[in-house]
Amino acid sequence: MAVDFFKAQDEARRNTKLLVLLFGLAVFCLLILTNLLLLITLGFMSTEQSQLFFSPTDPNWWSALPWPVMGWSSLAVLLLIGIVVALKQAELNHGGQVVAKALGGTRLDHVQANPKQRMLLNVVEEMAIAAGVPVPPVYLMPEAGINAFAAGYSPADAVIGITEGCLNQLNRDQLQGVVAHEFSHILNGDMRMNIRLIALLQGILFIGHAGYYLLRSGGRGAAAVSIGSSRSKNNNGGGIFVLALGLMLLGYIGSFFGNLIKAAVSRQREFLADASAVQFTRNPQGIADALKAIGAVGSRGSRVKHPNADEMSHLFFGEAISRWTSLFATHPPLAERIKRIDPAWLGKFPTAESLEAKSHRSDFTDPNTDSQTATAKPKSAGAMAHNILAALPAILLHSSRHAPSAPALVCACLIQPEYMAKQMHFVKELGSPALLADVDRLYDQVSVLTARQKLQLLQLVIPALKQQSAQQFQYLLELVEALVNCDGRQDLLEWSLICWLEHCVGSQFDPEQIYHGDRASRLPQVEAAALALLSVCARQNDDVALQQQAWQAGLSVLALPSTTTEPAADLVHLKTLLPQLIQTAPMLKKQLWQMLKAAILADQKISEHEGLLTDALALLLEIPKPELLTVS
Repeated sequence: MAVDFFKAQDEARRNTKLLVLLFGLAVFCLLILTNLLLLITLGFMSTEQSQLFFSPTDPNWWSALPWPVMGWSSLAVLLLIGIVVALKQAELNHGGQVVAKALGGTRLDHVQANPKQRMLLNVVEEMAIAAGVPVPPVYLMPEAGINAFAAGYSPADAVIGITEGCLNQLNRDQLQGVVAHEFSHILNGDMRMNIRLIALLQGILFIGHAGYYLLRSGGRGAAAVSIGSSRSKNNNGGGIFVLALGLMLLGYIGSFFGNLIKAAVSRQREFLADASAVQFTRNPQGIADALKAIGAVGSRGSRVKHPNADEMSHLFFGEAISRWTSLFATHPPLAERIKRIDPAWLGKFPTAESLEAKSHRSDFTDPNTDSQTATAKPKSAGAMAHNILAALPAILLHSSRHAPSAPALVCACLIQPEYMAKQMHFVKELGSPALLADVDRLYDQVSVLTARQKLQLLQLVIPALKQQSAQQFQYLLELVEALVNCDGRQDLLEWSLICWLEHCVGSQFDPEQIYHGDRASRLPQVEAAALALLSVCARQNDDVALQQQAWQAGLSVLALPSTTTEPAADLVHLKTLLPQLIQTAPMLKKQLWQMLKAAILADQKISEHEGLLTDALALLLEIPKPELLTVS
């Protein structure tokens, strides 16, 4: 059965709320314990209060507590935890690239990639095209274990991380299963929940870190002074030492809470991602064999040795660190995951030797000549994506993957024959003579593509454009706007390209562009923007009667009166409303997508122009590929 990504995203959103609730409970427990520790170790209670404190049945117990001291200490602890969470969140606000670099990842580039690495990059491209999202940058981690992760807040800033062990020990089908699993996390909305979990748990663990640093900076010395001072009543060194040890103990308690929280919110998401990966690839054996390979390599399995692996363990494809008990496992048992995908499995893992032999039988050639891909199942999303890529000229694929030629490809997609001289002049003046030569070299190949194929090229070009500096990207935006405005109007492809660049590449340089969370969950909150979107979709048909038919079909999905006034919206106005529409809750976005579909299909057919609009809006609104949706 197909996975409903909208429903999966909504479940992830509810899990985020559960996460915040659990975090609040953990902080509350730590507050109580911290107050108790401070009162006992630093002598904030008088002898009489101390006696009453250990007699909770006494009628004066409640009033005997030093509430002012407890209030100030609680405020201080909350403030410090809040600062730690905010600082960690600010660090992570730059998106998935921060996580990849924190785990020791190195960004892969087609130019310098070896055959296996190019195979990986090709697989990621195929999955991105199949899923209808920007192609994410890929980072390689120097780890022997078989593992991978996806990180970011949204598809626009997502990255994929792969260990060297995963790349070297898996064949193409298995690697495709792993990559499809990570793309499922992107589409299921898990990434945003996972990255927030990192920041929240940092706050819980802060108390233990404070005790550790207090012990190192002065606790031991204070204790020594206390012992040598004939137990002076005015010397609190011993109390500070005990306080430091107590805070460290609370740190272990915080770690206990943190690991429980991670386990509570992440295990079921792994089952869902496994199922989604099967849906993508139509090849259960690929991901099942990848999981069996983890079991085949023994103790190192999926282990990640990087120091930051512990706090980010819930991001990975497999269990990244050793656990002394399965209670804290962030992933379900390996055998259980395999059984759900491959019910006929007898429970025996392959040998390391057979695994190595199988990985060496893989074909690492370019996807245009990759025999394994060519013989893939016709209904596989990866196979369909391969056919899309195979239809594009090799020179354009090559240019889309390399930072120096990527801007030229973007410009070539905007050149119009009737305005070519003027546009080429802009390329030379606002760009460079070298850029002009590249645009001229690529234009003949680009000019024969359909608008939808050009949009697919723009999906591929995102990682290369993200390798630019902020200044280079700003210059490219200015050039693109000049080329678009050359004829005094914006067509659908030009509008899509500008919106796409600002949303997907702009997020690399401006964290404010990254979609961090939902701001609207009910239609009335975005009704004006939704009606503007519906109006643009309805007006794609030249026939006025069909326009009205499309408008009414969309209103019906939104459950709005048929007398609702249609706004005079166009693409320029819609661009200003896109942030509102992007930042909507999953089930509301599902309703918007159903509205869009109803309007487009009102006349029982989809024109090339309507198909382009559908593709563009699905990309811009971060809606998974239409063919993969269940929109009942």
